[in-house]
Amino acid sequence: MTRPSFKEQSLDCGLRLSCVEWRRELKLVWNRVLFSVIGLLVIPILLTGEQRPTYRKANKDSIHAYVMLIRLRADLYTKWKSTGKWPDDKEANSALTEHGRYWHEQLENGRAILAGGMDGDYWDNVALIIFEANSQAEAEALVAADPAVKAYVFQAQVRPFNVSFITNKFDTQDPARDSSK
Repeated sequence: MTRPSFKEQSLDCGLRLSCVEWRRELKLVWNRVLFSVIGLLVIPILLTGEQRPTYRKANKDSIHAYVMLIRLRADLYTKWKSTGKWPDDKEANSALTEHGRYWHEQLENGRAILAGGMDGDYWDNVALIIFEANSQAEAEALVAADPAVKAYVFQAQVRPFNVSFITNKFDTQDPARDSSK
């Protein structure tokens, strides 16, 4: 009796399959398992519509800017922190209102980039404004014209500040848009 060749041999697992047929069947089963696993992972995302957004730079190039480091006048800060209430200082309050208007105007004119202050009970009571100016002298003049600086409600320093990027996360038009290309 002659022995069958490897290709002619069959596997006895209840089915009589040649080696080629067995491989084909194994490949089909593997594909079904693979697609089932992918389906289990992808379908919930598609059904919920959740996609992780991708954010990019809103600015094409680095921005040469200036930062105004702001500190509240010591007596106002001390009264505020010791009592937990903002001091009733009409001149300071008026200067702070005008300070807000002044920097809002700078924002509308395209100069102000970012503004904010420390939140919480910190000893340093620091705030900052990042803005554009053509020179250090112009930056210092902009800060000197701030009503709260003029009224000595704030102590302020001006320093050069390079903005590497601004996120497009807050772009209301298309948050995933890449304007750096």
